[in-house]
This record gives sequence, structure tokens and C-alpha cells, in this order.
Amino acid sequence: MDPFSPIKGKCTWWRQVMVDEDLHDLMIKPEKKRVRCTCFVEGLVWLHEAADVPAQCPEAQHCRYFIIAG
Repeated sequence: MDPFSPIKGKCTWWRQVMVDEDLHDLMIKPEKKRVRCTCFVEGLVWLHEAADVPAQCPEAQHCRYFIIAG
């Protein structure tokens, strides 16, 4: 996950990055590793397990900056 590049099909401002503590921990299953999801325009942050990362920003319906990355 590249925290600097937009994710195709998601909001342009949405970023996903693996939590550092989980990244190399072999005791945690890949789907249980935590992912920090951020809207860097609004400054909002969510923490999800990798298997539960939402398909789109939870604030997509209310965000005036919502633009889909191509």
C-alpha cells in the first residue's frame, strides 16, 4: 500500500497504509492486520482490519471534495 498514490476506484483523497506494528508480525493473520485509512483533505482517520477495509470512504456521501480516482 503506497500512502502517497490514489487508489484506483476510490476517493482521490483516500489513503490506506498498514499499521507499522502489524506489518512484520507473523503472529497476526494477513486479514487481521490493521490498516489506517485516512482522508488527508478532511483530516479524518479510521482503523480497520485488512479484511474489513471499506470499498469507499465512509464520508463519501457528505464530502464536498469526493472525486473518484481513475
